[in-house]
Amino acid sequence: MSGKIFQKISTLFPPHDGTLIEKAQLRLFYLMLGANVLKGMVYLADAVGTHHGQGSMRALRLIITSLLLIAILRRFPKIARWGIHYAVIATILHVYYRVFNRDVGADAIALQAIFMVVISSFYGLNKRWGTIYTTVAASSLVLSHYIDFRWTGLHPLPQGLNDIYIVINFLVILIAHIYFHRVLFDTLNEKDVLNGELARAADAKTSFLSTMSHELRTPLNAVIGIAGLLAKNNRDPEQKEHLDVLKFSAEGLVRLINDVLDVNKIESGKLELESVPFNLYQLLNGISGSMVPAAEEKSLQFVSKIADELKGRQFIGDPTRLGQVIYNLLGNAIKFTRKGAVALEAKILRYEQGQSIVRFAIEDTGIGITKTQQEKIFDPYIQASKTTTRQFGGTGLGLTIVKELVLMFDSDIHIESVPGVGTTFYFDVAFTEVLPTTGNTPQIDVQEDTTLNKLRVLLAEDHAMNIFFMRQLFKQWHIQADIVENGEEVLRLLNEKRYDLILLDLQMPVMDGWETVKNIRKIADPEKSNIYIIALTGSVSGDIQQRITAAGMNDYLSKPFQMDDLKKKLLVRAAL
Repeated sequence: MSGKIFQKISTLFPPHDGTLIEKAQLRLFYLMLGANVLKGMVYLADAVGTHHGQGSMRALRLIITSLLLIAILRRFPKIARWGIHYAVIATILHVYYRVFNRDVGADAIALQAIFMVVISSFYGLNKRWGTIYTTVAASSLVLSHYIDFRWTGLHPLPQGLNDIYIVINFLVILIAHIYFHRVLFDTLNEKDVLNGELARAADAKTSFLSTMSHELRTPLNAVIGIAGLLAKNNRDPEQKEHLDVLKFSAEGLVRLINDVLDVNKIESGKLELESVPFNLYQLLNGISGSMVPAAEEKSLQFVSKIADELKGRQFIGDPTRLGQVIYNLLGNAIKFTRKGAVALEAKILRYEQGQSIVRFAIEDTGIGITKTQQEKIFDPYIQASKTTTRQFGGTGLGLTIVKELVLMFDSDIHIESVPGVGTTFYFDVAFTEVLPTTGNTPQIDVQEDTTLNKLRVLLAEDHAMNIFFMRQLFKQWHIQADIVENGEEVLRLLNEKRYDLILLDLQMPVMDGWETVKNIRKIADPEKSNIYIIALTGSVSGDIQQRITAAGMNDYLSKPFQMDDLKKKLLVRAAL
């Protein structure tokens, strides 16, 4: 019933095409002004019928003013807030006029008027004005006990008209609450629906990116792998150079894919750091060695300033993400430097609460960054200027990822730059040192091919180019391997033969890697059910390692992988 009444009133006073709050304010104002017209008619009837026209001008002013305001608001709806201020102030004056009137006082109508001030000011304006106007209106009830002054001339309405007046006020209060209750809960419901849609969109986005990651990484694995194999065995300098360029370009595409995926992880809050022991000195030396060719290609000098005090020390942290930060900063430094040098510096600044505070600095003699540009270069998809994008390329994601990763290391990235002279990025990370353990740790030589030819390997891979690449790799390492294209064939061959190791692609037709592992672990023969399984996956989702471990696999490699990384894992298995 209330809904029908509300709809009828709404058709009389149509809202303008504004925000939801503006529509609510306008409808509230229409409602109260319409009620004023009815109340004015009640006053006019009483003035003419009971008091020989005395007070009729006051009633006519109320009617005419309310109708005039309705007409103005229909023509200029955006002034609704000023109209509400006017209406609230007028209502407060009416409250004081009634409360301080000798013949009326603080009656039910005055209390209703105070309540309408509360509704109008809080719903129609805001919390600040609501508090001010409510305090002023409600103070009339207290002040009337301490101030003797009283007005005269306001005649009380006859009981019948008084009741009509009270009913009108009550209806205004009731409909206002019904409307704003509806607006509030419609908004909350819309928010819940929108949140659900956003969650589904985020899941769909994550699923899409994971699938695209796999679809892009799988062929890139073959491209990088075959280019590496050909370059390694090629004695023609020109062909080797071409193959190195091909491999470098493919690896650059992988880094771009990683950047896009990492930004998605950062936005969804799914990026987490590992805490594993690692040799910082070796990590930095490896990064430096890999960046030298890129610097030399631009005739730049690459300088490595890694402090000797870091040698032989193990720290707890995430070497992958730390390396990603330094790779990105060095890559940018080389890209934006035309002549001169690029330097990587690492040193222990101080010891604090049992931790080593290590400073990492990347310095270049490049184009530099102005103060204005420094404020926006860490924003996603934004570079320092359009000229930068045209001249040097790039997506603008690298420094965004750097900033977020450095924050995850509980640090901040700092910039010192002079345009035309060069730039230095630096940040400090606190590491807990791992004391060396006694005992003999077996060292694996990745050049030991003789160990690998004893392995009985089963490869499950459905991508033709990857199969070709793996065949060439196995041939070079003297490994006799069986190759199948789906999980059902894995189970069939495993039932017929014995293997030391399964290299298992996780996304295959017929039966994927996840289902295949479940079936393998259910085999009655313990030797076969406990076979060593290395997952091969193009997915880089944040929980992939946990999922692989939970599924019962022993290890994994992300595509595209380096040949030596696979070789190390095979040698580890051969040594067991």
